[in-house]
Amino acid sequence: MAAKAGKDTRLANRRGVQSIDIGMRILEALAASDEALPLKAISESVGMASSNVHRYLASFVRAGLLRQDPDSSRYDLGRLALRIGLAALSRIDILEMAKPELKRLAHDSGLLGIASVFGDQGPTIVRLQQSSPPVILTLALGTVLPLLRSPSGLVFLAYMPEETTREMVERELVQGSRYMLTPSTPRTPEEVARTAANIRKAGFAINDVDVSPGLRAIACPILDLQANVVAVLSLTGPDPTLGPDHPALHDLAAVCRRLSEEAGYRPSR
Repeated sequence: MAAKAGKDTRLANRRGVQSIDIGMRILEALAASDEALPLKAISESVGMASSNVHRYLASFVRAGLLRQDPDSSRYDLGRLALRIGLAALSRIDILEMAKPELKRLAHDSGLLGIASVFGDQGPTIVRLQQSSPPVILTLALGTVLPLLRSPSGLVFLAYMPEETTREMVERELVQGSRYMLTPSTPRTPEEVARTAANIRKAGFAINDVDVSPGLRAIACPILDLQANVVAVLSLTGPDPTLGPDHPALHDLAAVCRRLSEEAGYRPSR
């Protein structure tokens, strides 16, 4: 008898509390919307009768999770929801979350994984994840990447405010004659602007690596709540097929989308 009771308790714990599960569906419907919603829309979204949904909404309003507009009667997220969301975001370490993802990407693709952030001097490598066999590259932790001659730099260029990158871009355009540039490297202000726009549209950068001839690389951004780029993940290797249809790019882009969502990013509709 005691054993049966214990088993029932374990099953109940795994099932959770049904009313909370339903309440979370209601909150998720509001979080996924770009605007406040009327009762009917919320009911249709969660597939429940309006009378049942209304009881949950009333409780959430009293708790501060939701608020109701007195004129339109529409519901939206409230102050408590905002506090919970901001608290969660403040505890997220995106680079730490990216660590196992970068390791898996390097293992699955056979390419070198690189994580970089934008430091005082520009795009700076903060994590390297070797593949097997290793990709030989003359880069190390702390290396500052060029904006125009590396896919990671180009992603930062595309997503950062122009006033932040203008001086670096001007300097690299002047110094471009010192390097053997690949055809994909922008050489004029017009090409820089066009390249940045194309990267924002595509969501990734891909080209030959000027800083390491013979290699190709792909890079994608991790964006935060305000669509600011907080880090860039890239994969690099001597693979001439590394292009828009390569499985490694699809995998990298999916990882960066998930990490961006963890950081609070929501794509515009």
